[in-house]
Amino acid sequence: MKKAVVIVGPTAVGKTSLALKLAKKFNTDLISADSIHVFKSLDIISGKDKDEFLDINVKLIDVIPPTKSFSVSQFQTLAVKALEEISKEKKLPIIVGGTGLYMKSLIDGIETSEVKPNLDLRRKLEAYSLEELQKKLKSLDKKVFESMNESDRKNKRRIIRRIEIINSRIMNHESRIKKENGFEFLQIGLELPREILKENIDKRVGERIKNGGIKEAKNLFKDYKNLTQQVKDANGYRQLFEHFLGLTSLKQAIEKWKISEYHHAKNQMTWFKKDKRITWFEADKKGLFEAVRKRINDYLAN
Repeated sequence: MKKAVVIVGPTAVGKTSLALKLAKKFNTDLISADSIHVFKSLDIISGKDKDEFLDINVKLIDVIPPTKSFSVSQFQTLAVKALEEISKEKKLPIIVGGTGLYMKSLIDGIETSEVKPNLDLRRKLEAYSLEELQKKLKSLDKKVFESMNESDRKNKRRIIRRIEIINSRIMNHESRIKKENGFEFLQIGLELPREILKENIDKRVGERIKNGGIKEAKNLFKDYKNLTQQVKDANGYRQLFEHFLGLTSLKQAIEKWKISEYHHAKNQMTWFKKDKRITWFEADKKGLFEAVRKRINDYLAN
């Protein structure tokens, strides 16, 4: 099995900073596993700091325009290709990101990969209320519904996708699909006390506004009708779009953005903590980099 390293954890914990240092130390490339970084023109609010990437090749950023959807299946295909490219150069691939489903698609395989969109079914389901969709998914596969985190259970698009997958399996009598990619993964997790994480989020939101986030959102808003729902739902963008639509004041939008980030961080930790294969490190502890480097070296030696 070829080896790779995964860096996971909640938003604002310091994943990218650590991953960049590791990439320099191991002379390798990074693969982004962020569901927003794949979109072009979503830079400031999403935290896609390209200045940090100047000395490191980061794959799977700026993959697609914000008017096009991007699926887990697409991520899986491109990420496996990137893993192979880095491995062929005799380098250690390092994947970094907080999108749990993206990571799962690489590490464990997923059953969504080969299910194509059913536009007729989607149009029908979009007329349902959130409660009706939740009830329908529960009736089809209660375990799938229970495996979803709180945020996903309130996201109509993601519930519709799960129903679509189950419907395809039933219609075609398909068994579960699991793609093996030939890689073994060392999973490194970063965590922080909740209050420190909240402080980091507040600081980061302020910095992104100061660095031009509102202007970036305004430019995207010019094409609001054509933006994919993934972009419209993304933290920071969603709240500022609501402000531009006249639904909230700017102050309210910023506060809602912060609160949404708090919830997102909590959901991320709930997701990742279920995976007992992850080795956790306190992100604010002195000597973090050396501790992680040593863990990786031990992994490579075995």
